[in-house]
Amino acid sequence: MTTAEGGMLCLDDSELVEQIRTRALHGLSADAWRRFSDDGYKHYEVAYPGFKYNMTDIQAALGLCQLRKIASWQKRREEIWQRYDAAFEGLSCRRPSPVEPDTVHARHLYTLQVDPDRARLTRDEAMAALHERGIGTGVHYRAIHLHKYYRQRYLLSPDSFPVATEVSQRIFSLPLSAKLTDEEVDRVITAVRDILSPRPAFCRPATTWRKPAWQHVESTS
Repeated sequence: MTTAEGGMLCLDDSELVEQIRTRALHGLSADAWRRFSDDGYKHYEVAYPGFKYNMTDIQAALGLCQLRKIASWQKRREEIWQRYDAAFEGLSCRRPSPVEPDTVHARHLYTLQVDPDRARLTRDEAMAALHERGIGTGVHYRAIHLHKYYRQRYLLSPDSFPVATEVSQRIFSLPLSAKLTDEEVDRVITAVRDILSPRPAFCRPATTWRKPAWQHVESTS
């Protein structure tokens, strides 16, 4: 679910909840509801150096409305996830790690890591080929140490974190939304299987056919 921006923490520590609430609103000891209450105006203090991390009431309303649907959305996303897992077994890519026992997985992003040696194409080439077939993808995410600011500020290079670099160069995400139809999921599966099936060294997948733009399957969350 989404609230456009912002999020929610679920904690069982009342002191920590109060500290987070204060730090999220400029470090103020009282928010607007407590400053302008029916009991009259209350003075406040800046208790900590804080941030502007407060969610707006409109965003909160969006979230409360979506909470009623989250169970059905989670069920549908899990169905799509399991179909992807079964369909992509044996392809020239790495699938997401299995879910840990006794946990509830958010099923937020379904990501694959391309094996360029077996697929005979790079991650970016695989994404371009999927785009030509009307399948939206995304990179989630490029490793932090590869971005300009961190490279220059901390003198980092790709070799600084070789595992993160490798994952960053291979990973991409597929469409995963409770609104995806079975037909759309079938299209994603067919395209991925065509493009990422293991190939001999002399063979590369064809990328000439393009799906009309209005039939594009977006990589929504």
